Amino acid sequence: MADTIDPKQDLETLATWGTEHLEQVIAIDSQSDESSRTIPSTEGQRRLSDHLRRHFEALGFDSEQDDFANLLVRIPANAEGPAVALMVHMDTAHGTQAVPRLERLEKWDGSRIPYPRNDRLQVTSAAYPYLEHFVGDDVLHGPGDFPVGLDDKLGMAELMTLARILRENPEIPHGEIFLVFRPDEEIGRMAAVEGLAETLEKKGVRFGYTVDGIVPFEINTENFNASRGRVRIAGRPFTPPGDRRVTLAVTGVNTHGATAKAEGYLNATIVFARAMGALESRRDFAPVDFETDPLLEANARITFAVAGDEAEAALLAAFRSQLEPHVARGAHVEVAARAGPQPGESDAAVRLARHLRRFLFSSGVHPLLAEESEGFEGYSAPHRVSRQGDVLVLDYRLRDFDPAGLKKREDHLREVCAAHGLPVEIADQYVNMGPALARHPELVRFAEEALRAIGRTPEKMPIRGGTGVDPFLERGIPVANLGTGYFAPESEKELTSRQNIARHARWLTHLVQQIVR
Repeated sequence: MADTIDPKQDLETLATWGTEHLEQVIAIDSQSDESSRTIPSTEGQRRLSDHLRRHFEALGFDSEQDDFANLLVRIPANAEGPAVALMVHMDTAHGTQAVPRLERLEKWDGSRIPYPRNDRLQVTSAAYPYLEHFVGDDVLHGPGDFPVGLDDKLGMAELMTLARILRENPEIPHGEIFLVFRPDEEIGRMAAVEGLAETLEKKGVRFGYTVDGIVPFEINTENFNASRGRVRIAGRPFTPPGDRRVTLAVTGVNTHGATAKAEGYLNATIVFARAMGALESRRDFAPVDFETDPLLEANARITFAVAGDEAEAALLAAFRSQLEPHVARGAHVEVAARAGPQPGESDAAVRLARHLRRFLFSSGVHPLLAEESEGFEGYSAPHRVSRQGDVLVLDYRLRDFDPAGLKKREDHLREVCAAHGLPVEIADQYVNMGPALARHPELVRFAEEALRAIGRTPEKMPIRGGTGVDPFLERGIPVANLGTGYFAPESEKELTSRQNIARHARWLTHLVQQIVR
């Protein structure tokens, strides 16, 4: 049987195309909004869908767009074989910001990357061995103070580059291909794609791939089972010590739960709990408010009542002690404001601190936190605090590959809360796709053979997150996930490289050929 065909364009040309495509889509703000009742949850996603429709129409490909802004681009077959869908999501995580272009560091040697708006970051290949993937490449990154949305706009750029390759290389054989761009994956809005799944089934799509992974050339056929825990902590009026109110701005270490251990994720909720533990014997201060940064979840503003300079100094020292090992990753604390007593103060933040400490020192599940977990291990992560009147609402991510393990984590959280009279709500989010994909080993085989054709080694690993494919699995369309190749998802440190985009576009080019061999 004949070998698969490589594009006639060289790697530099493909890298130029891919970079152009990536910069087009990151310039459009398409973060989703879980508080919105609409689909898509933000108009930016609809604008991005319209941009993509025009882009593919200019290449000569027909497309369909539904009321939810799902975009389906058809690349007609030129060889016999099953129809396949290649999917990405258009939304980015809350806190992402659009940028008109990316910073470029040519032929990166692994030394410190100069993020122009964040000189605290010490991102080197020595500090993060994973970055060896990009040494020698032309690195692309954002300004360093917010994520730019490589999840999943990098996958989007790679699909755009694939389409251009197939247009410019008509001799490359492939079956019918549907490029799928969907909204609201980040907020788990499955209703957005239920109609899309039905449409793909009617069009005869046999299987598909999401192009939404992190590690270069990874292949995934399992993902977490996931639930959300929500704890409501009511406050009662109290008289805190002192007449000074000090607000600390705490910057943790932001990254996705998938890479939390490797990148040293650190949430302000954990910093807060540990600092309070270190100061347990003191009575000259008390927390009176806590609010997670609405854009970057690892950060928070925490207000304390303090009785004098010594109390304030001790408070700052306790937080700095917790953050000091993480300074090179951007962690720090500073006094954001000072004020006098405020009306209507309650002890909800005091109770929050107690609950978090009890949770951290409880037994029943291991590992406990995202930053302690890797591979096929699960976690239970308190990650966000919001205020509803006198009630502080604390959200947990509960994750495990084993359904029984997830139930154990849910029960553990219930037990910790019940022991102290706190109400908790548990809501299902998504399930592991592994059992459904175990019956379709060809998905892995096609991707592995395509990698061998370009001289690369596959990385088979689980997704430490989800891909929102449940509606497709329910329609009998098995969907595996492929890597896109970047660093620090949903973090201000996000980066990829020009050459990485080109290599992944080549992989996809050989993948669609393997499917018709």
